[in-house]
Amino acid sequence: MDKKSLGEIRIIVERINSAIRKSKIKCQGINFFLADEEAAGQEVFHVHLHVIPRFKNDDFGFKFPKNYKNKPEIKEIEEAARKIKVFI
Repeated sequence: MDKKSLGEIRIIVERINSAIRKSKIKCQGINFFLADEEAAGQEVFHVHLHVIPRFKNDDFGFKFPKNYKNKPEIKEIEEAARKIKVFI
């Protein structure tokens, strides 16, 4: 995704978050979810943002199952972080 689109999404997220808070809609928190590519769960292949109202103990979330087979070792995570950091 290009920088211009990402910048516009950031502005939209701020506006939506502010509007939800000011509206007094019943929720205790908000998740904003953006999936990029099919492996990440993207099903509609254009940029779109999911806005998910949250409540304490609602049991919704992004959690690894107990038997998650692809859970990387900490060394692998740290190595990936080093590789990514070069481009930030």
